Amino acid sequence: MTWVTDMKIINGQIITPDRVIENSVIEIVDGIITDILENSSKSGDMIDANRGYVLPGIVDIHGDDLETAISPRPSARFPVDFALLHLDRRNAGLGITTKLHAIAYFEDELKSRHVGTSKEIVETMARLRDEFLTNHFAHVRCEISSDLKDVLEAIESPLTKLVSLMDHTPGQGQFTDPARYREYHKRMYGLNDAEIDRIIRKKSGYAGESVQKMREVAEIAHARGISIASHDDDSPEKVELVHSIGARISEFPITLDAARRARELGMTVSMGAPNVVLGRSTSGNLSTSEAIDAGLVDLLCSDYNPGSMLHSAFILWKRGVLTLPCAVRMITRNPAEAVGMDGTIGSIEIGKRADLLIVSERMGIPVVARTVVGGEVVYSTGGVR
Repeated sequence: MTWVTDMKIINGQIITPDRVIENSVIEIVDGIITDILENSSKSGDMIDANRGYVLPGIVDIHGDDLETAISPRPSARFPVDFALLHLDRRNAGLGITTKLHAIAYFEDELKSRHVGTSKEIVETMARLRDEFLTNHFAHVRCEISSDLKDVLEAIESPLTKLVSLMDHTPGQGQFTDPARYREYHKRMYGLNDAEIDRIIRKKSGYAGESVQKMREVAEIAHARGISIASHDDDSPEKVELVHSIGARISEFPITLDAARRARELGMTVSMGAPNVVLGRSTSGNLSTSEAIDAGLVDLLCSDYNPGSMLHSAFILWKRGVLTLPCAVRMITRNPAEAVGMDGTIGSIEIGKRADLLIVSERMGIPVVARTVVGGEVVYSTGGVR
């Protein structure tokens, strides 16, 4: 890490919220952007972008990769601090400067996603805060078809910036076809029919309480100023319900009709960046590209593949779907705004924290050459060319 008080980034293509400024200079003092100039004296500490792109740091409000880092195989479980520190370094290299780790609470299906692990993650994030290169927060995923006692406790953490309302009961949402639920959990998590039958019975027992549970979670989140998302909305009616409860983000809507209704209600629509890179949904649901073509997507998140964030923005730009500033906003300012953090991060503007990336291209793929967090260089490949 390079520690400096004042810094200039010169000779870059600076991507602001509404335009690209060629060959300009960003001045940084005490970790804050203080000026954006057409030219400047070449004095003090400088980073030469060598005509590379200068972007805001990526803001990822839904990343599942921590769970994989902790348990890459069903029989392997690494210490949470080990996983977080190494993932932090990886995020820095991928340009993700603010990360909301999606911590799930549905231990019946996934076994490793249990309350004890979730509490340990939040506590470890707080303990390691001064050791991180990037910024880490929690996205608490509330499985409504389960006991919410420990979930409600997790929402109390000051690190929680987003709460999502999920219902993975077979027959709706992502698993409209119950057979898909069974096949998916057999393939992904090695569950047998008896285990799946037990889970379905348990979930079905909570069916009549789902709306009341959502209201309870929303009330606590609102009281703490935490943003609320709904997950896998499968119909306009579902969108209307969660909106009435207080959700303002529709996360991974299943159909165009659901995404369209969310937009009509003024909700923010969030979808997966990996879907853009792959060109399809791995679960056979709504394609992100299709929803973007329809003008119904506001932001992208990493979901299960953090490397897709930067690449997806450049894909959308190079295919002529969006301008470069619009594409970059999908992975920076828009997600920051969705969780109430856009006052300090998410865009290159005077007065905001200097979380910045210098990006070049290799074989047509954008890669991060420098990552700056709070005016400090936390990642460097040694040059931009």
